[in-house]
Amino acid sequence: MTGFLNYFWIILLAIYIISPFDAHPLFLDDLIAAGVLFYLLYKNAKKKKEQQYYNYYSQSQQNKTVGPESPLSLEDAYRLLGVNADASINEISRAYKEKMSKSHPDKVSHLSEELQEKAEELTLKLNEAFDVIRRHKNVK
Repeated sequence: MTGFLNYFWIILLAIYIISPFDAHPLFLDDLIAAGVLFYLLYKNAKKKKEQQYYNYYSQSQQNKTVGPESPLSLEDAYRLLGVNADASINEISRAYKEKMSKSHPDKVSHLSEELQEKAEELTLKLNEAFDVIRRHKNVK
């Protein structure tokens, strides 16, 4: 319902700005309406970005079998990074960097606190997975 109301206000403000009928003969009321319009558009874009991040995070956690207290096994580490066990260290490093670039807490600092906490958890798990694989392959 709130999405509908936001779009309704956006359309109403756009029509008011474009229309020749104004509440005030000068352009001051149009500037205020434009400011409110840009604020609503910004708020909708921010909400959409949060939803995209939440969908990405949920999708990456669907196949998760490791609990927060349990140590990470080698198979789980490969699964978390999305690489095969026979992958080279360069491929593993590339997958790790790609996942970290999407879920690093600094990248999602503009999103809600809940999503920031989830990003921090995922970052810690990715670090642990990369360390487990490096230890297994004896790479520093």
